[in-house]
Amino acid sequence: MEKSENFKFKSELLNNNFDVIYATYLSYKGLITDYNLKLDTEDEIDSRTFFYSLYDVTLKHWNNVYPKFVLNPIKDDITEAFVKALKTDFKLKKPSKFNEKIYFVYYYILQYFSIGIKPYHEYDSFPNLGLKTADSGDLNLLLYSLFQKLWDELEIESLIDEELFDDRTEFYDSEVQFLSEFLSRCWNEAKSLTNIKAIGILGEATAVGETYSLDDNKVLEDYDDNPIYH
Repeated sequence: MEKSENFKFKSELLNNNFDVIYATYLSYKGLITDYNLKLDTEDEIDSRTFFYSLYDVTLKHWNNVYPKFVLNPIKDDITEAFVKALKTDFKLKKPSKFNEKIYFVYYYILQYFSIGIKPYHEYDSFPNLGLKTADSGDLNLLLYSLFQKLWDELEIESLIDEELFDDRTEFYDSEVQFLSEFLSRCWNEAKSLTNIKAIGILGEATAVGETYSLDDNKVLEDYDDNPIYH
């Protein structure tokens, strides 16, 4: 999306990520203009209604931008880490109930962005594989910053007494869904490249949320009650 020749944000962060944020800017501007035009008229928009309109627009653009801004840039690195893990020999401390090697992929995306992989059961040694904060650049947190910067740039809090990310639940849930599906694709691509049969289980690093099958790209509904996983 092209901007007019003289258009420029006050924030250099926004200018440097123009293609990511400009569509949201246009949506915000349209809602703000409509809100201001209807002030002190019989069609005046309630401030909470205005906030929810802004929130819904933000979530829509967030979902549109997240995969290509946060995940696409790390696809090759993640797939390579999975390939290395699959090719790595390791010894378990106790025999596994599975014929295939089984791995646990874990993520943390709140204060920083990190993805790791290790054998699912207790093991003697295994290399430190995955994607760490220093490598990824915390692109998910940068995305939050971009939307917040745009909110500040347009001085929306001077119109309503609301904070954009006061409740990040829906955004976090979107992140987890996008990330789970993305890691499943990378995992299955790595298995195809190596022709190695293995099982991949995905979970949040602090054991929050659901457990996910990377092989089948779905939540393991019976994970907690199925003794085969424990």
